[in-house]
Amino acid sequence: MKPIVLPAVSDERDYSALDPLDGRYYDASAARYLSERSRIAYQAYVEAALAHTLAEFGICSQEVADQIETAAGKIKAEDVYAEEQTTRHDIKAIVNCIKRELSEEAQPFVHFGATSYDIISTAAALQLRAATTELVVPRLKELLKTLFTLADEQAETVQIGRTHGQHAVPVTFGFAIAAYVSRLGENLQAIEDLSNQLRGKFSGAVGAYNALSLFVDDPIKFEKSLLAKVGLEPAPYSSQIVPAEGTVRLIDELAISANIMANLGHDMRHLQRTEIAEVRERFEPGQTGSSTMAHKRNPWNFENVISMSKQVTAQVVNANLNIASEHQRDLTDSASSRFYAITFASVASMAERLNKVMSKLEVDPDAMRRNLLLTEGAIAAEPFYLLLEKYGHTEAHEKSKALAHQALEEHVPLVTVIEKDPEGFEYWQKFSPNEQAIVAAPEVHYSGLAAKKTRAIVAHWRQILA
Repeated sequence: MKPIVLPAVSDERDYSALDPLDGRYYDASAARYLSERSRIAYQAYVEAALAHTLAEFGICSQEVADQIETAAGKIKAEDVYAEEQTTRHDIKAIVNCIKRELSEEAQPFVHFGATSYDIISTAAALQLRAATTELVVPRLKELLKTLFTLADEQAETVQIGRTHGQHAVPVTFGFAIAAYVSRLGENLQAIEDLSNQLRGKFSGAVGAYNALSLFVDDPIKFEKSLLAKVGLEPAPYSSQIVPAEGTVRLIDELAISANIMANLGHDMRHLQRTEIAEVRERFEPGQTGSSTMAHKRNPWNFENVISMSKQVTAQVVNANLNIASEHQRDLTDSASSRFYAITFASVASMAERLNKVMSKLEVDPDAMRRNLLLTEGAIAAEPFYLLLEKYGHTEAHEKSKALAHQALEEHVPLVTVIEKDPEGFEYWQKFSPNEQAIVAAPEVHYSGLAAKKTRAIVAHWRQILA
């Protein structure tokens, strides 16, 4: 068999569409894999694989199989939908459209021995695997490459760490970005693994190979051979359908990807607050932040990513509800499963948008230093209490807390409060010059292994994704 040739897609978005993915957020690359045209093309491709397997097992001639493959490659969605007005059955409509292009000799062997979901389940596995490996994964890799560069460039740019929205202790901006390198890297590997575990089937109406057993001595061998032609393995067990869990796990992992990206979007959005202003989303000529407040530079791309993640998460609920199918098959997922494309298209869209905005992110080290100094050194309370303990103070944490809170309330440097406190100053004099420097200027001397860890994380994932 020849590799599948997906139908051409238009670059034109449909402003009459109900789904924003077909209108405002239309992506021709996503449509190439996930459109209704492509779904039908994958199903026709499986019908062609069936014909070639029939020929392999001596049930029809190779000439017949070649005819069916050629006819299947010509199928158009418009024709299938027109035929479905009569059949009221989508797969039967495809079968009829293929048969119209064939000789009388070839016609009986279209869909021979198949049930609809032998075709649908197998085609869905092919379609979603291709959308993952050829659309989603490459875009996530491009995003990771952008984050590699940013993390490396900012590995030593000191920034205040924040926990509960409060100033914690210093990190570096590169270290903050490296967190997303690590998280998305692990997530990407899981997505690739799960997409490669998608399975097909050709086991008949209840999964027991009833129909195949009429004309094939080894139905399991037939199934394996058919699926091998399209690059799939059979599900270990199938009824009329492949159990939903494989697809659900992939959608769950894609939702994790979406929410990691949303997490990054939240962080960058907060860092653009006027009173923080540590990063900026580059504004292009002619761009408008507000229709009335002309001064505004809204972080709209990050907000779009956050918003899109909600739609992906909604599909997790949908997919998990589709795990249940009564006995050997019911139709309670026949409509809802058609919405799975939203997950793949949305994650691809998010990755592309986030990559573009992160590649143009403007970092303000001066603002980072300004924010580091807001507490006038009170962020050194942690090293101060640890050093107090080192020199024998029995209530070091309480002492450090009291002096740090006093410094914050009086708006004076922590060191000034320490030097005026008899007990604190007694211990201060025991500190080495290097230890005193850490407490006096934590923004310079107390970022731990942030830079080193950043470079190690980036090097690790660069090697894996090379």
